[in-house]
Amino acid sequence: MSDAEQTYAELLDRAREDPQILAFWLDGSRGKGRAGPQSDYDCTLIVADDALAAYRETFARLGRPDIQCQVMTLAGFEAYAAWGSESAWARYNYAQLRALIDKTGQVQALIEAKARVPDEAAAGFIEGSIDHWINQAYRSLKCFRDGLPLAARLEAAEGVTPLLNALFALHGGRLKPYAKYLEWELAAHPLEHLPWTPEVFLRRLTDVLDTGDIAAQRDLIQGLAPVFRAAGHRAALDSWDEAWPWLLDAVSGRQPPGEAA
Repeated sequence: MSDAEQTYAELLDRAREDPQILAFWLDGSRGKGRAGPQSDYDCTLIVADDALAAYRETFARLGRPDIQCQVMTLAGFEAYAAWGSESAWARYNYAQLRALIDKTGQVQALIEAKARVPDEAAAGFIEGSIDHWINQAYRSLKCFRDGLPLAARLEAAEGVTPLLNALFALHGGRLKPYAKYLEWELAAHPLEHLPWTPEVFLRRLTDVLDTGDIAAQRDLIQGLAPVFRAAGHRAALDSWDEAWPWLLDAVSGRQPPGEAA
């Protein structure tokens, strides 16, 4: 057993036995069962309110750069990474993660809630993301028309994030993974409404990111628009109806609707 493993084992034992420690889990790659040779031990401890200051000091002085401990109260954890907050970027951290210790009986439910788009926000989030994605494709194709391939690639690349946001959220409010987990999520936790195999889908994304490939952008639009429509998210797509034929035939030389030649 390495020094880091020994220190972590001792930390886990203390979390089980110490009544001031209410919950404990591993974040990051280890929390998702994706640890590699370079993976640190990123831990979170939920402690009693009156223990917060002392335990933050204690666990900040473990003396190991490969073991990091975040110490929070239960109320602090409830507020952390709230939807729409500055720390909302951290919500995906809680996807596919289970508390190793939960003496409160509340922590696992909080973890699972943070790993999703809130129900009340899901429809607006999905439709806003769809509109952003289609808008980026539209801008990209106009740049190709205007002989601006670099701008076209940048516009197309910017559309990948909202596309993934919409597609994952369509599946029970799941969050777009951090980039390092995308391939794993698609393989281990498939998107049932994805109309391609994960390999084909990732190849389309790669083509868009590499060159802004027009055919790949069209394939994504043609394949996913019916999926979003069938799920009830028509509004964002219907707003593009006038431009739809041009979006799917942008290399013909015709102008987009409403634009002069």
